[in-house]
Amino acid sequence: MTAFLDALAFLTRLAPARLCEPAALGRCVPFFAPTGLVLGMLCTAAAWLAQVFMGTLPAFEAAKPLSFALASLLWLGLEIWLSRGLHWDGLADLADAAGAPASRFWQVLKDSRLGTFGALSLLVAFCGQWTAVAWHVAVHDWPGLVLAPAWGRVCAVWLAASAFPRDSQSLGGLMKTGACFRTAAVHALIALGAVVALCGFGLSWPQGLALPIVQCGLIRVLARLARERGGFSGDFLGAAIVLGQTWFLLATL
Repeated sequence: MTAFLDALAFLTRLAPARLCEPAALGRCVPFFAPTGLVLGMLCTAAAWLAQVFMGTLPAFEAAKPLSFALASLLWLGLEIWLSRGLHWDGLADLADAAGAPASRFWQVLKDSRLGTFGALSLLVAFCGQWTAVAWHVAVHDWPGLVLAPAWGRVCAVWLAASAFPRDSQSLGGLMKTGACFRTAAVHALIALGAVVALCGFGLSWPQGLALPIVQCGLIRVLARLARERGGFSGDFLGAAIVLGQTWFLLATL
């Protein structure tokens, strides 16, 4: 329970901020998926309630597409707010650094200013997720919306298990201690179980096959970039969360 609360406090606003020793970050890594599941349930419940409320309005039938867009915006805005936007910041930093010369990679990655590549990556990811969530809301695919944040956070575990950190005392290095092969394998089995369950809810088998295969490819790209740049950092893991969640939402349409 302590490790789970540490994961909630680290990844979300759902638990009070708490001081913990560095080793606690490694111990809370196996609870990234449950934390994502809690986020998914809260955000999906909010979107569902918004749909129920808007369904009582007189002009609902004429403005159905708008109601889907608003419910999607609520889901995505709440997910970003509850997670403090940490993973989105990681995506922006990594996109800016990846677009810079290799010699300046870490200098750009640590720069707090937002560059062109970072801004465009945020725009594309946000629009992609907003559109995909609206589609899920329109077809009442609530299980997919519940699982999406968990899938994204599992991707961070897979990436941490697939590469080495640049600094063992950094955020990425501390998380690496909890992302062993066994943890990654357990998460992979859970993810495959989730895919099978989604197929039971109507996901086609081609989609079910494409979901983990393409996700594996995305993780390999990030892991290769980390190896070429001397290791990964927390920004790599944040980018893995956003990209994984985006792919999950699009693949399960």
